[in-house]
Amino acid sequence: MASGPRKKPRAAAAPTAAKNRAELVVAPAPKAIATPSESAQRYETVALVLQGGGALGSYQCGVYEGLHEAGIRPNWFAGISIGAINAALLAGNAPEQRVERLRAFWERVSVPALPLAQAALDLQRQWLDALPWRNKLLAYADSQGALAALLFGQSGFFVPRVPPPLPFVSNGASATSYYDTAPLKTTLEQLVDFDRINARSHAGRSRSSFRPRMFAAAKR
Repeated sequence: MASGPRKKPRAAAAPTAAKNRAELVVAPAPKAIATPSESAQRYETVALVLQGGGALGSYQCGVYEGLHEAGIRPNWFAGISIGAINAALLAGNAPEQRVERLRAFWERVSVPALPLAQAALDLQRQWLDALPWRNKLLAYADSQGALAALLFGQSGFFVPRVPPPLPFVSNGASATSYYDTAPLKTTLEQLVDFDRINARSHAGRSRSSFRPRMFAAAKR
């Protein structure tokens, strides 16, 4: 049986240009992470609260130096005990002077209140560094330093009262402690601008909060 003419197969449709080329999908750019300094600038108040703890105050200096290098400038300082002293050094100086004044304070009060104490400490450090059993001797030297502070006080910080307070005999302020902190008052007056602290209500000035008794003897 004769069949009709075969239909010519239809040619496949040419692929579109969109299918021929690789489509590039661009993901949205991630948001830039704000630096610590940029994050701090979002707040009207950036507070630094410093606790007490004696030698812990020297670590607080390192913390503030790290904040300073990161561009973070606190404008409110609060502290108690040794933290109040550091807070006064910070609030009582311009931002560009704070690290320098903190270092000056701690280098001064870390020396026993004895004649030629700094020269003796430098000589001791050189002697210890030259010995092979340095670590064991360093522990001994630290204990001797603590004993010297107990007996003679610390330069620019405190000295023993002479004579020491005696029960039922001494009267007045001298009866309240075995040490006199008059050297600390002198040190702070040299390193802290108390007029700057008292003018904290002025625009651009740092605000501060201290434990009142800490600076009762240092107020003008």
